[in-house]
Amino acid sequence: MNPPKPTALQAIMTIMLTVGITNHVFIIPALLQTAKRDAWFSVILSVVPFVFITLLIAYISSRTNGKPLPVWLENQYGKVISIPFKIITSVYFLGTAWFALFDTIMWTKVTFLPYTPMIVTAAGLVLVCLIAARLGVNSMAYASGILLPLVVLLGFYVAIVNVQFKDYHQLFPLLENGWGPPIKGVMYACTGLFEIFFILFLQPYLKAPLTKRHFLVLGFILIGLTLGPLTGSIAEFNPHEASLQRYPAYEQWRIAGFGKYVSQTDFFSIYQWLAGVIMRIAVALFIATDIWNISNKQQRNTLLLLYSVALTLLCLTTFTDIQFQNLLIRFVFPFNTFLILIVTLLLTLAVFIRSLKKGEPIHDK
Repeated sequence: MNPPKPTALQAIMTIMLTVGITNHVFIIPALLQTAKRDAWFSVILSVVPFVFITLLIAYISSRTNGKPLPVWLENQYGKVISIPFKIITSVYFLGTAWFALFDTIMWTKVTFLPYTPMIVTAAGLVLVCLIAARLGVNSMAYASGILLPLVVLLGFYVAIVNVQFKDYHQLFPLLENGWGPPIKGVMYACTGLFEIFFILFLQPYLKAPLTKRHFLVLGFILIGLTLGPLTGSIAEFNPHEASLQRYPAYEQWRIAGFGKYVSQTDFFSIYQWLAGVIMRIAVALFIATDIWNISNKQQRNTLLLLYSVALTLLCLTTFTDIQFQNLLIRFVFPFNTFLILIVTLLLTLAVFIRSLKKGEPIHDK
């Protein structure tokens, strides 16, 4: 007997872990370096393009009837369209997995494993992600349901405990340097928010497709996941100091204590970070493999293993932490934003044209 498919709630929890690590951790330094005090205002401004993209993704989801996107594209437009789509998206998700992996092992080396070779840390982390990806969406969704509640609880804990050190007057005045910095910061805010796009690749495995209401709730959560640590970092450290920190969200944990006898609780951040990054890499590996629609289980597992080995070996690259951060800010984040935007627009056009040919109503009920 097959286990029940994940529900909309479990899907939302999976995306919260998978995408939340980007919004909550990875893009915060880019936002602070780009917009300084106005970084949080960039997130507010990004709500407009984010709502637009979210509604398009909801439209695509409702019109593909829960079918995998590559299968739907091949059935409707042939291999000429579906094969380039498979190549582009699989490379994108593998890139997503590698950047998350490299940033994580760099963080572990800087913070609590300075003498452990990076390849050892990478191999151990990838092995866990490989097992999760092989077990499939059901297992990842159930694991998210177990991991996420404590992640959220710890997030509220560090936010509340550190209130005594926060000065929210640091968030103002806005636009000291004009509209340029916050407008530029919108691109980085959208980098994380646009990853709601991931849900399109998980929807074939859900009990029922997400509705517009689900998408809007998920979108609201992702905005909150970005604003929380961002405003907290500015209020605690001031905009200049926060922009100099490599991991501002982690630095907030180094201040938080627990009662009179525990002065530091930053070990909790390890659980939060690893829960998010393991789910992110596992989901990315799963999608990059699943997108090729390989029915043979042995061949599918072989491809998944090859992906995992490649990700591990890529961690032997000699990027310094500063070089890697510059790579993310100058190239990777802007590229990801525009790639998701373009792919979403093209998919919307493809769905719209097919709906017109079939004589279906253009607007959803």
